[in-house]
Amino acid sequence: MPREIFDPYAVLGLPSTATPDEITHAYRRQVKAHHPDTRTTRHTIPPTDEQLRRVLAAYALLRDPERRARYDRAATRYDRAANRRPTARRAPAETTNTLNTAGALRILGLTVGFRVRRLSE
Repeated sequence: MPREIFDPYAVLGLPSTATPDEITHAYRRQVKAHHPDTRTTRHTIPPTDEQLRRVLAAYALLRDPERRARYDRAATRYDRAANRRPTARRAPAETTNTLNTAGALRILGLTVGFRVRRLSE
């Protein structure tokens, strides 16, 4: 079952170009609508409680400029990767008997380098 992607801008009903004042205003409006103390019914409603959790998480992410910038960069990279067209299949690479192989692995901004050497032939 695919996981739903969390978009804090969609949760608060804002464009990605929203100002900090617009973010605060949308947050307060959403909290007022979903908070248990301001609901018309006093019973616990799981979907509404889940929506309140999403609103709180979205505001926590967007109110901090550093976290917001980090999210925007990651979302931009994700969008570019999702819109990228698949390239034509390449022919299998020829195998070579090199003693040293180096490479890098990049995961969400963390680059890990590695080097592989054969100990014996």
